[in-house]
Amino acid sequence: MSMDPPINKPCFMIDHMVIRLGKYLRIIGYDADWDTGVRTHDLIQRANATGRIFVTRNTHLAEQYPPVRNGIILSETDPVRQFRTVVEELGLDTQSDLFSRCIRCNVKLDTLVDKNEASALVHPNVYQRQERFFRCPHCGTIFWHGSHVANTCRKLGLAVTGASGQI
Repeated sequence: MSMDPPINKPCFMIDHMVIRLGKYLRIIGYDADWDTGVRTHDLIQRANATGRIFVTRNTHLAEQYPPVRNGIILSETDPVRQFRTVVEELGLDTQSDLFSRCIRCNVKLDTLVDKNEASALVHPNVYQRQERFFRCPHCGTIFWHGSHVANTCRKLGLAVTGASGQI
């Protein structure tokens, strides 16, 4: 599920070959949509209809599918290299909306105003160590910025802090 894309911020339609890249784009706050139950042909039509950038590794795209209005064909097989290529090619902001989107549902996360809302939903150790929690308004998953955030930032070559100065 994805919400309406913000104006001037690119949105993506990810094909089956680059889903991990799509997750990385969500991590930096970009709307990256995919559907593993839908044929590539239909994903292209959706991308064209909604103004999304279609991203694939399929080098035979023009021979097999309808024309793509706006797309990127990647040659890299490594998702981290794919991520870096897309970020560089499009000049994407990797900091302003870092970890602001549900990696599962592709919707913006809500900040829990009252930490106590998370107490019954996370492990007691996590609850004690963390001050801020976030919830996906679609699937209800609770998120926090633990060590996995720093590890993911390191893996993707990102600064560990976001625009607010903290993650």
